[in-house]
Amino acid sequence: MKITSILIGVLFATAAFLLAQALSPNKGADLSASPSQPRSDDVGKSAPETCDPQTIAKAVKGYTCVVKTKSGSVAWRVEAVISTESRTFRVVKDLKSGLYVSDDMGKHSHESAKKENLCQSPDYSNQRGNLTSVTWRLPSGYPRSLNGKNGFPNQNSDFVILEDDGIRQVVSGVASKYFISSSEAGKISDYMSYGFDGEFGGIDAGCNGNGMASLRCVAQ
Repeated sequence: MKITSILIGVLFATAAFLLAQALSPNKGADLSASPSQPRSDDVGKSAPETCDPQTIAKAVKGYTCVVKTKSGSVAWRVEAVISTESRTFRVVKDLKSGLYVSDDMGKHSHESAKKENLCQSPDYSNQRGNLTSVTWRLPSGYPRSLNGKNGFPNQNSDFVILEDDGIRQVVSGVASKYFISSSEAGKISDYMSYGFDGEFGGIDAGCNGNGMASLRCVAQ
């Protein structure tokens, strides 16, 4: 009888212990994380940084950042980095529009950029990141007010799109330059074209370059 009472007591004690373990929280588990819900510190590490031209000028291929625009956040990515003895070239991509933007290809006139097809010239392949899977061209640059007018397509030009998506917060040195576009302003003058004002973000007529406007090509 004593042995039976002892066995029954052991069984009750064991059952009580197992029940207490089952009801207690799992101290070893990280309750803040689950397969579908990452921890807050992991989210912070993976969130893209705010774009800064000086940071992008030193970034590696694949670096991604975000620009806050009037219409929301726009992500940009470094698509190519080409290093030479004299300098390093970077191509960036506006992930919202899909537009690639080459590195600065120097100062040219509007006429030479078009006639010599500089956006396709092998002399500037490094500035284009040696990317051959896309077709490079001079960016269009007519004002938004001319969409569907004067022979222009009824859609925003490349430079209007890039300005809307924060190009001046991405590319270093844009603010001090004027950029050639492919858009002619023939209705104003036979010798004028539109260009992108990197300081204010506007598009102005009268940019034939005179060899003093900068060139950046786009692709899509």
